This record gives sequence, structure tokens and C-alpha cells, in this order.
Amino acid sequence: METNEILDTSVAIGKNEGIVTIFTVIEHPPCSRKNFDILFPDMQDYLTSVEIATKLREKGTPVGAIDILIAAMGLNRSATIVAKDTDFSMIRLVVPLKIRIV
Repeated sequence: METNEILDTSVAIGKNEGIVTIFTVIEHPPCSRKNFDILFPDMQDYLTSVEIATKLREKGTPVGAIDILIAAMGLNRSATIVAKDTDFSMIRLVVPLKIRIV
């Protein structure tokens, strides 16, 4: 695993280390007892999330807020999102998000 990868919940469940967001820890609390580095959103992440959500709605393809926030955090940190969730593929249609679907 690369050091600049953020694991989505769907991937983090099967791992013991890496980088996750606080949203993954909230969605799957056992992650808090593993060796994950936890990222917290900042104001720019929220602003980027609104931009992504607006573009998705204009395209007619809304995506869940948590996935949008995780995508914004990855985008703002030039990180790759590693996920099983194809919602990130929808997000990549409106912003240059780096993703790896596993």
C-alpha cells in the first residue's frame, strides 16, 4: 500500500493499518482499535465537498455526503482513495480524483 492512499471503510475493514478518515472510524468503530492514521477534515475539505456535490447534482448523479467528504479530503491532499465503492468513480467524472477500486 502506498503511503499516500486513503482507505475507504469498505477496504479498511479488512486491513490493520494505513490511513483512514474519521468517517471510516465512525462507520466502523473497530477501526479505532487498529493501527490507522486518522485524518480529520478541515474547512477546505468542506468547501471542496460543496463544489463536488454541486457538480454531481448538475450532472444528475448525486452521491452520499460521506463519500463526497472522503473524496474531497483525498483531492485536497493529492491522495488516492482506495475503495470497493463505485460512488468514487462517479465523483471522478466531475473532479480529477485519484481512485483505486479493489
